[in-house]
Amino acid sequence: MQELAAAPRPATAGQRAPSMREDTIPSRLRVLIHIQSQTTCTSTAPAMSAAYDRAAELRALDATFSGVRGLVASGVTHVPRIFRLPDHHQQPLHEPIHPSCQETPAAPSSKYVPVIDIGAGDRTSVVAAVGRAASEWGFFQVTGHGVPLESMATAVDAVRGFHEAGGGEGSDKARLYSREPARAVKYHCNFDLYQSQVANWRDTLYLRMAPDPPHAGELPETCR
Repeated sequence: MQELAAAPRPATAGQRAPSMREDTIPSRLRVLIHIQSQTTCTSTAPAMSAAYDRAAELRALDATFSGVRGLVASGVTHVPRIFRLPDHHQQPLHEPIHPSCQETPAAPSSKYVPVIDIGAGDRTSVVAAVGRAASEWGFFQVTGHGVPLESMATAVDAVRGFHEAGGGEGSDKARLYSREPARAVKYHCNFDLYQSQVANWRDTLYLRMAPDPPHAGELPETCR
């Protein structure tokens, strides 16, 4: 499985946004930008809260087939409200903990991200290392997998090329845009866009390569 999420940054006030003429922006994306231009005030304003239609903004974003990359390319200068946590859900970074309830988390056995050679001959040691890394860190780097560095670099470049390409109707992104769990090849902006409390600033290209790789025609052109 190959999955890579791209998270381009919106232009901030005073910065020059990526060039794109108004007449080249997909109409549905222009609608979303128009909606956002009216909701840049903080969510504490009662009038704005009453006028805010989150579901409509989610559908508008989904209909562009362009994700956050399309928002950045369009010249958006504010992070849209659907990507921001509502004020009433903001929590302190550190909740006070009563001394009697405080637990000291187990410290990792190393200050470096674990590197595990899965090609090592001692399978028992590899399994133990994976379990330890998963419990202490939650992630680890894998070596000894036999995939050449050149192949990995080529795969990353191909996926990056897909994300940086234009979107909208008729594009490769529109062809692959889906939230269908069974699809082996798909692209979307947030798989849980309509379920999560706040959207993540990311687009994802999902390729399920095992046990049965998809046909070349199903892949993005940059990945064939």
